[in-house]
Amino acid sequence: MTRRAPRDPWRDAPVSELQDQVLPRWFVLTAVVMLPAALVAAIGALVVFGPEEVPVAARRPAPAAGYTHAVGDLRTGDSQPVAVEAPCAELGGLRIAGTQQDRAVLTEGLGALCDAGLDPRTTALLRVFAAEGGTVRFAQFSDTGVDSTASIEEPLILLNNRYAVTLDPAEIVPLVVHDLTSRSAAPGTAEGELAARRAEAAACSVLGDEVGSSRSCADAEAVLALDDPRAALLDVGYH
Repeated sequence: MTRRAPRDPWRDAPVSELQDQVLPRWFVLTAVVMLPAALVAAIGALVVFGPEEVPVAARRPAPAAGYTHAVGDLRTGDSQPVAVEAPCAELGGLRIAGTQQDRAVLTEGLGALCDAGLDPRTTALLRVFAAEGGTVRFAQFSDTGVDSTASIEEPLILLNNRYAVTLDPAEIVPLVVHDLTSRSAAPGTAEGELAARRAEAAACSVLGDEVGSSRSCADAEAVLALDDPRAALLDVGYH
């Protein structure tokens, strides 16, 4: 017996005038009708279930685990700190750590501190931090939205690892200025955090175009522009 050839499933499918198979009209009409509904459903899901906007005052959380700002679990590399080639006296003794690329970014960014026209108090804090062998390095935070944090017990500033690939290393300057001020104030107090934000905003203002559209600068300005910055900080865990 001869076996019957299988039926071509596409034999009755509509074709174009060039004999290219096209989708059935009913399928096309159904897709056209359902596409807007799918878009509405997707937008609704984003609105209902999307991540909540973090209040600007909470983007620098209150201290935790011995650091000026809670960053969740953190991880640093195991490279040993080395002395930075200080371009000015204020950085004498300062140390950096990380890969060769990390150190290059840190060296360039920290060098901008020399020309930033910092106020006398911040300059004094920088001198003391550097003289103590203070270390600046990149780290990975599980709370990826926090820009940086500093150890309360030792002279150590940790910058969010995303700044290792920043287009302008000068963006590091406001972060360091903030953390220097935060370490010297009473960590966890609303007044101390306000002082740190003011110092950060002042550094951003002096640097101007060098920090471009830095989010940390925008956050500092936004906090200070609140109707009651102190109350906002108290609401997110400061005291």
